[in-house]
Amino acid sequence: MKSRITPDEPFPEKLERLRDEEVEVLNSKVHREIDHEYATDGQVDAETASRKDELADELDERDAGPRLSLVPAQEDEADDDASAPSSVAPASVSAPASVSAPASMSVAVAGSRSDDESSSGHAGSARGRSWSDTERR
Repeated sequence: MKSRITPDEPFPEKLERLRDEEVEVLNSKVHREIDHEYATDGQVDAETASRKDELADELDERDAGPRLSLVPAQEDEADDDASAPSSVAPASVSAPASVSAPASMSVAVAGSRSDDESSSGHAGSARGRSWSDTERR
């Protein structure tokens, strides 16, 4: 097996007639030839560069070909609305007190604890506060 295709070797005139696998193998051989030409000559032969461009165009065209979808398109808009994720946060999620309160109210008094902190003994158990809010104290 030969892993490269030299500029002297025959090259298919119509790439669209080849199977995907054949185009991919040919592309690999051209790229290996480019590597070889750089290593031995320090530059790429014009024919090899042209072949690389032809293969790139063919592969791009095949990639952009008809798109098949395994999921049928939904025609009913009501179904789309019901399955779409909501952008509204659930009611149980609340912002930290320091975010929603004015700056003058967000400063805690040293040594004071909320009712939730006193009863549980753990800072940060009060609702509406995040872990980072309690760590700033």
